[in-house]
Amino acid sequence: MQKILLYIILVVTLFVGCVSGNDVSRPTLAVTIEPYRYIVEAVAGEKWEVVSVVPKGNSPETFDPTPGQMMKLGKCEAYFLVGGLGFEESWVEKIKEVYPALPFVDTSSGILRVDDDPHLWTSPDNMVVIARNVCAALCRMDTCDATGYKARLQAIEKMIAATDTSIRRKLADASSRSFLVFHPSLTYFARLYGINQIVLEEHGKEPSAAHVKHVIDEARSRGVRNVLVQAEFDKNHAAVVARELNATLQTINPLSYDWHGEMLHIADCLNK
Repeated sequence: MQKILLYIILVVTLFVGCVSGNDVSRPTLAVTIEPYRYIVEAVAGEKWEVVSVVPKGNSPETFDPTPGQMMKLGKCEAYFLVGGLGFEESWVEKIKEVYPALPFVDTSSGILRVDDDPHLWTSPDNMVVIARNVCAALCRMDTCDATGYKARLQAIEKMIAATDTSIRRKLADASSRSFLVFHPSLTYFARLYGINQIVLEEHGKEPSAAHVKHVIDEARSRGVRNVLVQAEFDKNHAAVVARELNATLQTINPLSYDWHGEMLHIADCLNK
């Protein structure tokens, strides 16, 4: 019943949005999470407003949008998808039914996936591809401003290259080439920089006692010095493991809007 009500609300909102046409604000683009608002804003410039569907502090893998959040999509010119997130896969077809004219841009096009991990943006190499996909879509949507989008893309690519250089410099002094993380959010980061990610979470669920013991044994054998946990996750299991390993427990936030700053923060965490 709730889904039927949501569908009716969305249809009514679509109709109202079509007949109003008096909004003098900037045209709007939608993204799923904050790191994508960061990169889309950087390419799009001040001409566009960019909104995130998933609020700060929520996990996109378990998030369910409210009817109000869904209704706002009817006023957007395009939706830039991460690709592979549970929220997107669950809702994108329903959104398309209600908003058939809304263009969807798959920013993951051209990225080689690893273990079906959707955290593509945690690798600077991937972020370059994402930025290029955003730029290409904006150039198609707004050919008059294509020169501006391409110029901003070049500046972003330089920023990402500088971020990559800084990360490599920080990790060069790391005392261990392995780390433990509660949720497997750094698969692409670890792959790019040749370090080993050990995951505490068990198949997306709270780890069993047997799994925790196995993880502790592996982490100890690899000389793990740092245990990382995402800001939106419970720290209890990670804290227990960190004490067992005499390792440092540190909080990271891959969902942060400040992509550049967070990538450097993660590198700093792994260098302690």
